[in-house]
Amino acid sequence: MLTPFDIWSPIFRAPFSGDVTQEITPRFLSPDIKGSPAIEQRVQTDVASYGKQLGKVLEALQKLSAATGTDLPEIDGLVEQVEAVKADAKEALRAEAEDALARLKKADPEAWAAVIAG
Repeated sequence: MLTPFDIWSPIFRAPFSGDVTQEITPRFLSPDIKGSPAIEQRVQTDVASYGKQLGKVLEALQKLSAATGTDLPEIDGLVEQVEAVKADAKEALRAEAEDALARLKKADPEAWAAVIAG
């Protein structure tokens, strides 16, 4: 039996009930962007993503920390968490690839052999 909630729930979302993501891509004509959105867009797409830029900053902070003997436990913890997420993502990608290869081998052994042979 359908209820009104079943019909309207896909349309209305309570706070924190759906995807919690944030787009950080610069948007043209946005009041949130200081400086030139066109430059921000080019830097992000042609030079380095925000993650890559922040990674370089974290790397520099760790090197500076080591060179000066200054402990930065928050930075070290952040780097460890980022590395853990990257490792998890790589493992998930490997598992997906293995699953895909197993399905290909079952569905089309000749195509599987060609992929494996490189």
